Amino acid sequence: MRNPFMMLTDWSVDRPKQAFTVVILTMLMLSAGAMHLNFDNSEDGFFPDDPSVDLLNEIEEEYRANIDFIRVLDEIQAEDLLEAETWHQLAVIEATMLNDSNFAPYHYPLFGTQANNGPAGQAMQWMSLQDNVTASSWLNAVQTATVEVLMANDDANLSAALSNLTQAASSIPTIEPVTPERLLNWDAGEPAAWLARLDTGDNLGGDLDQLMGQMASMTVNRTPAQTGQILAITGPIQGQLGPLMGLQSVNFREAILSCLPSEDAAQPWLSDGPVMVTLVVSSEPLDYGYEILGDVQADLTAWAESMESDVVQATNDSEVRTFSFAQFAENSNATIGKEIGMLTSAAMLLLGVILWFNFRSVRETAYVLMLTVLAIAGTYGLSGWLQFAGVDMTFNAAMNSIPVLLLAIGVDYGLHVVLRIREELKEEETRNPSGRVTLRDFDKESRRRAIRQGTVLTSIALMIAITTDIVGFLSFRLSSLAFLQVFGTVIAIGLFLIYVLSISALPALMLLLPTKKLPLERASKVTIGPLSQNLAKLSQQPVKVGIIALILLAPMVAGFQQLEVAFEQRDQLDDSIPV
Repeated sequence: MRNPFMMLTDWSVDRPKQAFTVVILTMLMLSAGAMHLNFDNSEDGFFPDDPSVDLLNEIEEEYRANIDFIRVLDEIQAEDLLEAETWHQLAVIEATMLNDSNFAPYHYPLFGTQANNGPAGQAMQWMSLQDNVTASSWLNAVQTATVEVLMANDDANLSAALSNLTQAASSIPTIEPVTPERLLNWDAGEPAAWLARLDTGDNLGGDLDQLMGQMASMTVNRTPAQTGQILAITGPIQGQLGPLMGLQSVNFREAILSCLPSEDAAQPWLSDGPVMVTLVVSSEPLDYGYEILGDVQADLTAWAESMESDVVQATNDSEVRTFSFAQFAENSNATIGKEIGMLTSAAMLLLGVILWFNFRSVRETAYVLMLTVLAIAGTYGLSGWLQFAGVDMTFNAAMNSIPVLLLAIGVDYGLHVVLRIREELKEEETRNPSGRVTLRDFDKESRRRAIRQGTVLTSIALMIAITTDIVGFLSFRLSSLAFLQVFGTVIAIGLFLIYVLSISALPALMLLLPTKKLPLERASKVTIGPLSQNLAKLSQQPVKVGIIALILLAPMVAGFQQLEVAFEQRDQLDDSIPV
């Protein structure tokens, strides 16, 4: 049976228009599959494909909802936290975040019963629930009224004392969530004073324990009627004080410090920021009526940017920034697309210059580059179709190098084919002298024979080279790292498509369009330079070759010992992305 690739070349030479049209349409159809590609720039894309990672993914899917952290970063100066104005601005930021109508339906109560965590909200709760000075206005009255009840011996005095206790208990603070209204109405007072009290760690625990004990002893040595009267009053009060006692164990100071840089933990109130205010929202696609996470991230990014504008307007502070994982993913994907274009364009420019110096023809340089780019598009498209068919072909940042690699290989293949065809034309003139001095002087049949012969001969060598390359890259499928498996598969696909275009579309193009009027002497000029001759002579001196090899290997061995095998996702991030 005849080699199918030889048959493809013959078809391209015999019917160039038909072959070129079919090949181009096939590539365009393959390219359409690129819309099915998935991109993952998270560290998950670099995890190995093994049972431990599978278990981790299963646990995350079953027991943890998809959430995102919408964060506002507020730049401050050193000691600004000692000023009431700073705390007011932080309260406005947190209130604006809570009041955002876009995020409101998707709040995720990660911080106890709250979806928000900010220094202003935590400080407000501490002042309301644990601060001795703030509590003195109601605590002293309740303590005094409690003592009066204990001292009341007759019914008249007891009724009056219980009435006073009821009135005093009305000022006991209720446990309320952090709301936009409370934040906007909060008076930060003198931060320097209450921050010092916050640092002591004092709370109402001891006083509340004493009150609860006193109320429990009010019924001792009482008549049944008096006991009922006392319990009717103290029962609801104990119901108020019980939750308040439980909240004395909450460390609001640590919650505030979690919003400040960790390096400022020793002297947090002198911190120069930035201060972080967080809002947790669900990013589960089903909650939004979507099927894929990318659509959710697009919405969250747009909403975060809109909220940032609202915060800037509310605070009149242009240095406020927002951050979320959705923004990171969206901006990273955009940067990857931009980098692919930039790297590919730079590679095309450099390789185009190299081709032109070899071809001395803009059109043949364009043939090779255009077909290589088309093969790259087909490679991405075929990868997308494989993803659509259920084969995992998730792309990540490491795939940025694929277009450049395929460009370099494609240019190499095209260079060999074109130069070999030119050599065949030159040999044709040598065998059958007809006074042809330029490439355009050859008739169509002579060109057809030369293109067929040159492509077939080159195809044989390229087939051997591409087979070894494809086998080498497909060996990545044996790796436990999923991104290496995908990388090797995509490169192998690209190599095959470039080879097919080099032995089909390229010769068809060279037949369809006229060649440049280039002298034969310049069209195929292969000479052996002095450097090549000197290197060739070394092959006859094995001892010298061995010594040179040892000299070259010595620094390499030393360098290998300095290598560190590790991966840190943060090191792979693009510092140019503001988010």
